[in-house]
Amino acid sequence: MAAPRDFDSIILDVDGTLYRQDPVRLRIAMRLAGACVTQPLRTKRAIRAIRAFRGCLEELRSTGVADQPAEQLRRTAEKTEIPEELVRSLIEEWMFKRPLDLVGGFPQKGLHRFLRLAIQREVRLGVFSEYPAEGKLESLGVREPFAAVVSSFDPEVRRFKPDPAGFLHAARLLNTPPERTLVIGDRDDADGAGARAAGMRFLEIGGRKFPSFEPLCGHVFEG
Repeated sequence: MAAPRDFDSIILDVDGTLYRQDPVRLRIAMRLAGACVTQPLRTKRAIRAIRAFRGCLEELRSTGVADQPAEQLRRTAEKTEIPEELVRSLIEEWMFKRPLDLVGGFPQKGLHRFLRLAIQREVRLGVFSEYPAEGKLESLGVREPFAAVVSSFDPEVRRFKPDPAGFLHAARLLNTPPERTLVIGDRDDADGAGARAAGMRFLEIGGRKFPSFEPLCGHVFEG
């Protein structure tokens, strides 16, 4: 008999949780180095934009800015003195598109087994990521199980973690009340704090492999 569980749905973070982020970033850095030979000006601007874009995300996490993704773009353009439309193009190219063929090569250990067992036990699955996640799920070969794919860029959200908006939107799509929802992520200050603000339970895996599914059932989660 399967152990009882205190959740009906699981919302997972993507970057650093479903796949290992460091080796992907290393390979993107190598591609940027190569691109400096053929497109030196554009590539140097891309490097500046990426660094500033990531920094602006951390700055905005706990602010009351109404549209945080738009403000992230605006601040990046201001800090780098690169036109906003060019910043948008560079981020789209180097952060959202070029990593996609790499992500699938670095799934978090135990991910596929974990998802398979969750499906077998009829747990509803969703993701909430800071950035668009559809392509990353496709690259990992795990798009199909997820009934809700949410990002901070969605019009219903427009907030970064730890704001609870994205978690609550994902739970609505999964038709699960917050108190019956488990969040799994790699950052307590973002995933954990957001889950708690939304009234959900949280499990931090911190870059480690996914836990076996059965021990989760009956576990007393933070929440």
